[in-house]
Amino acid sequence: EGLSGTVITPSQKVLTTAEMLQRAGYATAGIGKLAPLSDPLSQGFDHFMGQIDQALCHNMYPRFVDSGNATKNVNLTGNWGIPSDPQAARAACMAHPERFNYTVDITLHESLDWIEAHTTKQANVVSPKPFFLYTSFTVPHAGGWGHAPATPESGAPVPTDAQYASQTSWPEVERDHAAVITYLDSCVGQVVGKLSELGLEDSTMVVFASDNGAHLEGGHDYKFFNSTGGLLGHKRSLFEGGVRSPTMIRWPGTILPAVSDFAWAFWDVMPTLADLAGGEVPAGIDGTSILPTLLGENQPAKPYLYWTWRGTGVPPLPEGWSLHQGPDGTELYLEAGTRMTSKRHPGLGKEHNNLQMSSGYGIRVGDMKGVVPHCGGNGRPSARDHVQVFDLSKDPFETRNLANTTPVSYTHLRAHETPEHLVCRLLLEKKKNKSTKRSNIYLTGLQRLHNIQNDT
Repeated sequence: EGLSGTVITPSQKVLTTAEMLQRAGYATAGIGKLAPLSDPLSQGFDHFMGQIDQALCHNMYPRFVDSGNATKNVNLTGNWGIPSDPQAARAACMAHPERFNYTVDITLHESLDWIEAHTTKQANVVSPKPFFLYTSFTVPHAGGWGHAPATPESGAPVPTDAQYASQTSWPEVERDHAAVITYLDSCVGQVVGKLSELGLEDSTMVVFASDNGAHLEGGHDYKFFNSTGGLLGHKRSLFEGGVRSPTMIRWPGTILPAVSDFAWAFWDVMPTLADLAGGEVPAGIDGTSILPTLLGENQPAKPYLYWTWRGTGVPPLPEGWSLHQGPDGTELYLEAGTRMTSKRHPGLGKEHNNLQMSSGYGIRVGDMKGVVPHCGGNGRPSARDHVQVFDLSKDPFETRNLANTTPVSYTHLRAHETPEHLVCRLLLEKKKNKSTKRSNIYLTGLQRLHNIQNDT
């Protein structure tokens, strides 16, 4: 539908999850990283504090943040004194964390304050409004210690390494990475604690999720802590390490403790919350409600899940190179010794450059998974596409390609039998070519958790 993953404006008239819930009678707040929404107050949120610029979001010590319907209107004066050099900035921020404003802290305290203010406001109301709070912590995304977007991703910024400071055998960036996840865990605990303090715990569904697999940006090696658990690939990969990410949902007394292997995706978030809140979703979207699964009921599997990206996303990098994200959201490769950057994968020769940049796609039907490194020239799945096939029930690490051994019964994975509206052309490439009982809902994401009504 021509939607970008980095900017969505009100003029595009996209119904967001927040707007759907707002129409259903919910008070709504978006706090933290709200990209791709360009104007949160016009796109479903009653309250907003955070950052909407995709590039600036990755600086955890910015000079400004956004609030209300304006940008860069909250001046973080303390952060103006941070050195521009990333290493010097890291040293300064860790030596005196009390002097600087860390965006994770801003997001946390604004969320706590909003929950309390909303609860107080509704205390004497006959029919109090339920709330939808989307708290979008940027970490543990790689980030900048210095001044974004000039140095958007130079590590894993965190005020202190705390208990990991003594792990001197670990690379510095891995100590920071461990510390930032522990820091985030504490923040989420404080929000859940606030719900308990205000007596809202049993009437609020809390969702904690990531939007992709483990990353390898800012110098972090996702293999250091075995962050994918052995799954093939990483962030931006079409293999399981890129698309399979954890979600935890908590609603005491309503959602019973359990582990589910039901396969779903973020485009199911809007229908699920609409099912819960009595909201209405647009006709024809791909998402379906997973509320039955959350309530412990049987639910038929989704017909298919589909993703697209450049290639498979996982060519190995030469020694000393790491993957970063440029200000425009595309890959940027960095060689540590020379600080050389390249938009082309350094491990591939020039003759493979066009192949690397062309789109691939992944499709899952039941336990069967198909991965196509590069789709046909018309930008749509085709029977001519070279597909790798894996049985995830027996091979979750995608080590055995069954493409040449798979029985005919598995041919439903073939892309030409998928719905006609599916494409395998990225928007970037396209541009080049021209219920009666309602609960509160609290969403928190490692990066962002928004509904994208995009067929791709």
